[in-house]
Amino acid sequence: MILREFSERDVDEITALMKKLCALKNQEFEEDRWRSNLEEQMRQDTNSEVIVAFDDNNNQVLGMAHCSIKRSDKGFRFGYVSNLIVKEEQRRAGIGEKIMHHIIDYFKRNHIDSIRLALKPHLDKAAQKLFLKLGFQKIFEIYELTI
Repeated sequence: MILREFSERDVDEITALMKKLCALKNQEFEEDRWRSNLEEQMRQDTNSEVIVAFDDNNNQVLGMAHCSIKRSDKGFRFGYVSNLIVKEEQRRAGIGEKIMHHIIDYFKRNHIDSIRLALKPHLDKAAQKLFLKLGFQKIFEIYELTI
């Protein structure tokens, strides 16, 4: 398995993964918007990467996650992780953990001292277990009212 930043040849496969992630979370997926954001990211050198776990034996994407460096309103820089997903048939093989270690190393190289992420614990039990294993701590909960 190879971990690397996504390339143009991965777009269809990571789009399919993102579609699946949105379906799991009961979120609408806007494929055109997703693809245009990926294309924009490929053109710009930003503080953001989509990391892909790639099976070099059969040339398939196994999983992905998005990581970015953000700045708080007080100027504090922190890492942010979103959209971690592994193909269903590849889950429980340590791929998500390897992706997260790669991302943690990316943030360390960029002198980031804190990493944040958000998840829906009632939907993401396996992700919650992984993040706790890696040392993440729950610091607050968000409540939402849909009107």
